[in-house]
Amino acid sequence: MNDSRPRQGAVPSDNPEGLASMVLIPRTLRIRRPRHTGIAVGVVALALTATACGSNDSSDTAGSEQTASPTAVSEEPAAPAEAAQTAFTSYASKRPFGDTVSALKKAVADNGMMILGDLNQAGALKSTGLNLKGAQSFFVGNPAKGKVFFDANPAIGTVIPLRMYVWAGDDGNSHVGYFDPAAMFTAVDPGLAEGGKQMAMAADKIAQGATGGSAQPGSKVAASFVSVASAKSFPDTEKALKKSVADNGMMILGDLNQAGALKSTGLHLKGARSYFVGNPTKGKMFFEANPAIGTVIPLRMYVWAGADGKAHIGYYDPAPLFQAVDAKLADGGEQMKMAASKIAEGAAK
Repeated sequence: MNDSRPRQGAVPSDNPEGLASMVLIPRTLRIRRPRHTGIAVGVVALALTATACGSNDSSDTAGSEQTASPTAVSEEPAAPAEAAQTAFTSYASKRPFGDTVSALKKAVADNGMMILGDLNQAGALKSTGLNLKGAQSFFVGNPAKGKVFFDANPAIGTVIPLRMYVWAGDDGNSHVGYFDPAAMFTAVDPGLAEGGKQMAMAADKIAQGATGGSAQPGSKVAASFVSVASAKSFPDTEKALKKSVADNGMMILGDLNQAGALKSTGLHLKGARSYFVGNPTKGKMFFEANPAIGTVIPLRMYVWAGADGKAHIGYYDPAPLFQAVDAKLADGGEQMKMAASKIAEGAAK
C-alpha cells in the first residue's frame, strides 16, 4: 500500500510506522458475482479499508427504515441479550491453503451465495514481523436474503455477511472456521432463528465443499449479543466510536458499509456500518499462539440506526469466543471484552 501515514485511531506505540501500516488488504473490496445462481445484484460497494474508515459520507445512509423488532436493542448501556449456545466450528482441509481458498470461492457460488469482501490477515500481520502461512477471512452472504433479515431487524448486521475464515496450521494443513450463525441470529433476535438455521446449513455446505472434510465442532459457549443505546445521532455515534477506539489504545482497521450495500436491493436504512477494531501488537501475540483466532479478531463492532432514529452499538462478547477458539487465550478474551465495553460506552455517551 502506498499510503502508510497514521490516521485517527492509531495505537500509541514506540513504533508508529509499523503499526500505521497494519491495515486491511486490499484497499477496496471487490464484489464477486456468483455465476449461474439466478441472483440479481446491483453494484455493491463494501469498503473494508483504513481509508474508508475516515469517510463521513452520509449520503449512503439516508432514507427510510422498516420497524425493527423490539428485541433488537436494550435502552440500558452495555446490556447483553439472552445468550445462545454457539460453537467454533472448524473443518480440516485435504487441500493446501491456496487451493482451499479457491475451493471456498467456488463452493460459495455453487450454493447461491456471494463473497462480498475479504480480509487478508496474513498480509496485514507481515508489518508486525509475523509471517503466517495463510490467514484470510471471507464475508459471505446473499443480498436478497440479507435484505429480508435487515428489514426485520437491522441489528442482524452484527452477524451478516457471515465471516468464514481460512488459515494454515503449523503442520501446513489448512482449515476453515466460523461461529455457528444459527446461535448468533438467535442471540440478536429470536424471531430470526429460522433464518439463522438456513445460514448455518449454507455455511456447512460451503465449508464441506471447500475442504472435502466434515465439521469438527468445539465445545459450546454462550454467544452474548451486547448492545448499547447511544445518546447521539448515527453520524455522531460513528465519530464518537472512532475517537473512543483511539482513546482506548486500539485502531479501526477497516469498515463495512452495510447500509450502502443494501441500497442496491431497494432497502434504505438510516445507518448500518460495521467497524473492525483491534490492536496489531496484541493481535500478533494472539495469532502466534493460535492462528485460528482470526475468526474473532479484529473484533466486529456494529453501529446502526433504529426505527426511532436513535443509534446503537452492538457486538458479541469476545471473551467466550476467544475461549471457544482456544482455552489458552481466555485471558486475552477478557482483555478484549473490557476494551470493547469501554469503547462502546465511550461512543454512546
